Amino acid sequence: HGVFPPDGTCSVGCIAPYAGTPTTFYCYNLDDGFVGVAPDCTSTTTTTTVSTTTTTTSTTTPIPGTCYPPVLGQDVDTSDCSGKYPPHDTCTVSCASGYVGDPVVYYCVDLDQNFIGSGPACTSTTITTTITMTSTTVTSSTSTTTTTSTTT
Repeated sequence: HGVFPPDGTCSVGCIAPYAGTPTTFYCYNLDDGFVGVAPDCTSTTTTTTVSTTTTTTSTTTPIPGTCYPPVLGQDVDTSDCSGKYPPHDTCTVSCASGYVGDPVVYYCVDLDQNFIGSGPACTSTTITTTITMTSTTVTSSTSTTTTTSTTT
């Protein structure tokens, strides 16, 4: 049996390796579909690199009937792509903090293809400077010799 309006509800939770409190979605009518706020799912795994940078990734399962946000890498911000419905919704994909580049538009075409778009081309704003220092120490010493002669 299914979930039918106007009293239909379903619980939406996080899948492993994510954790969070499940939320309830409501089906008031067929036009609006399911309505609710997605749970806040946080990764239960942490990745640490040799340079002591810690990266934690969290994702949220999209609202039923919406396109999955594109996964484009750490240099890109796709946060505007959540909760978008096909076939006419769009989102702006821009460069993440620490990167620069022109934002681009992605199109939520359908639930099979999800979003279609290309880019953006993001360049890091981090500048790496290498400084090499050389130190030289010179030690000098002086020695004195005294000679005494006696004649008798």
